[in-house]
Amino acid sequence: METDQFSPSESSSPRHLWFDEQIQYRVKVQRFSAVPPEFTVQQISFEAEYDRYKRAAEFSQSVECSVTRRRHRCTDPVRSAESLQCSQRQSQRRVRLQVIELAPSALVTFTTREVMPLDDLLWCWQYFTRLMRNACMEFEYLAVPEKHPSNPKHLHLHVAYRGRTPFNALRRFWHIALEARHGRRVSAVLRGSDSPGNVDVQKIKARDQIRRIRKIGKYVSKYITKDLIAEFGRKRYWPSKGIDLHGAAVYWLSSLNQSDAIREACQMLGQWDDQFGLTPQKLFRPSDRVCWCAVDPDLSPPPPF
Repeated sequence: METDQFSPSESSSPRHLWFDEQIQYRVKVQRFSAVPPEFTVQQISFEAEYDRYKRAAEFSQSVECSVTRRRHRCTDPVRSAESLQCSQRQSQRRVRLQVIELAPSALVTFTTREVMPLDDLLWCWQYFTRLMRNACMEFEYLAVPEKHPSNPKHLHLHVAYRGRTPFNALRRFWHIALEARHGRRVSAVLRGSDSPGNVDVQKIKARDQIRRIRKIGKYVSKYITKDLIAEFGRKRYWPSKGIDLHGAAVYWLSSLNQSDAIREACQMLGQWDDQFGLTPQKLFRPSDRVCWCAVDPDLSPPPPF
């Protein structure tokens, strides 16, 4: 596979005038510390901007006046289904990327015997993580609450974590945190009917560690649901402070349809086989506006920039 010499600065802005071509494409490259990068080819629409300027010109109004009236328009306090769906997609993507950057060593579920509201569950979780820090336990995480399938009021936590802490130590500190909520002091793992909750290990099977990390990211992000966003809009997931996700690099493309944009992006990133006229990677096209690919180092080299 060969690629032409490419300078990222050449594609740092749209390649066409937006009022001439309202639909354009760009590629976003997301890098990770321990996992090969992934890239996304996106369709970007300038139709709203074009229509706003056109209306302003037709009515001899300034664009600033048009934008001001639009900003002051009354909005419905109840979030629309489209707004919730957009928030869900953004949160799911953010969670998946942060989990991949975390490169977790395990996926565990923290459960409680007692049904408690989200604020109380958060209090117990913060108490638990504080115990872990005070004990100098290696524990970096991203936690997502989920409603129990048979009892929506009963919440538990799916946690992707990186560390070498024994699971019995996790259970011990989790029990201490749950009991501390009621002012009770314990020092060991509680068993049987005395147990206030548990820490269950989720087995994620994959061919290698890279695929396992990506699979955990996809698994955890699916628990960001619309009803979770609607009810717990202020907080959907709880990451530790040690996850520093790199900013994505964005490059605009010359192509004006999705097929050509995908080929141009793959050629730019060294992910295109000129001999066979296709990419060795598996591409995912959830819609006619988005296509993304997780780079497989066994099939092709990493992006050249």
